[in-house]
Amino acid sequence: MSRDVMIDLQQVSKFYRGQKAPVVENMSMTIQQGEIIVLVGPSGCGKTTTMKMINRLIEPSSGRILIDGTDVTALDGNDLRRQIGYVIQQVGLFPHMSVATNVGLVPRMLGWDRKRIEARADELLHLVGLEPAIYRNRLPRQLSGGQQQRVGVARALAADPPVMLMDEPFGATDPMTRDRLQNEFLRLQEQLRKTIVFVTHDFDEAIKMGTRIAVLGDRSKIRQFDTPENLLANPADSTVAQFIGRGARLKQLDLRRVDAITWEDVPLIAPDKATNGAKRQLEQAEGSSALTVDADNRPLRWVNAHDLTTDAGALAGAGQTVTTVEPQATLRDALDAMLASRDGAAVVVDEHGRYAGTVTLDGLMQVIHHTPEPEEPGAGVPDQRAGAAPAAELTPEQR
Repeated sequence: MSRDVMIDLQQVSKFYRGQKAPVVENMSMTIQQGEIIVLVGPSGCGKTTTMKMINRLIEPSSGRILIDGTDVTALDGNDLRRQIGYVIQQVGLFPHMSVATNVGLVPRMLGWDRKRIEARADELLHLVGLEPAIYRNRLPRQLSGGQQQRVGVARALAADPPVMLMDEPFGATDPMTRDRLQNEFLRLQEQLRKTIVFVTHDFDEAIKMGTRIAVLGDRSKIRQFDTPENLLANPADSTVAQFIGRGARLKQLDLRRVDAITWEDVPLIAPDKATNGAKRQLEQAEGSSALTVDADNRPLRWVNAHDLTTDAGALAGAGQTVTTVEPQATLRDALDAMLASRDGAAVVVDEHGRYAGTVTLDGLMQVIHHTPEPEEPGAGVPDQRAGAAPAAELTPEQR
């Protein structure tokens, strides 16, 4: 097996006593180091069962599962699970333990000393955007749902596991929080390069998060295992196309990040500047709109010539609110932000919320016009595609 292969499922099945059909039947899949593999399919198709067999929360009935070349059944179950990060939708934090104690659970079980555990907890809280001095001693009930989910991710990363399993980790949060958590996690993955199996029922989330996506049918039969680009442009059959749904071309905006296209600049104006001075700055820049920013260059409001109706006074409160996106956001996120903006532009901010540039509707339309049309289901589907599993590794059901 290639040294780049981290997880290898070989003809894995799961039977439950009293049931005629298996829950998972002859699942085979090879996952490379650093990939995010998303399992997506209808409810009851065996996505979560397949994932839980990797860390033996559910024992496989037959077949083999190898992690970095080692058969998981040759390992003690508890030791195996301590080597695999696990994030679930309900987070599962212990309510009577502080945030830092929750994060440090697995390192404590592995015998790390107290100072090392405390340092690791602080490091991870900072990594997931929770200031340790503020959050380390709080209880889970003192956190928002999004903050609890961040702690859950930090806990899964605590012992620096090479593999992470994520079961609808952001599904219980509101759409705005979910987008932020997805973007934050993608930013972390660029640094950490973990091998991740990610379960979701949301195909849009699968496109955004996945290196490759396995579209599953009944009993976890793989209908197509491919890159998001190939799935959208060339669905293997009508079932996959139906699961993708309408608007495949629009969904392709989820394949590109804001940081992959050119940003534009707009004039930046301090809000305490007199409106007559702001008018001159706007005229000199030959732009129709400007952004007011605070002392740390964080965007505040859009202003244009119509907002600058008086020669006296300061700009505080003038103009319209700003909708921002992060560099890790998708172009679809940017389009949503543009539609919410009076000026038809999304303001890009860095991880500290500081102005970085703008993405305009004209720029986005150029990307859309250069996006290829999806093919008919099954048209010209090769056995091996860029980023997809080689044909020799696919079962007949996968081909």
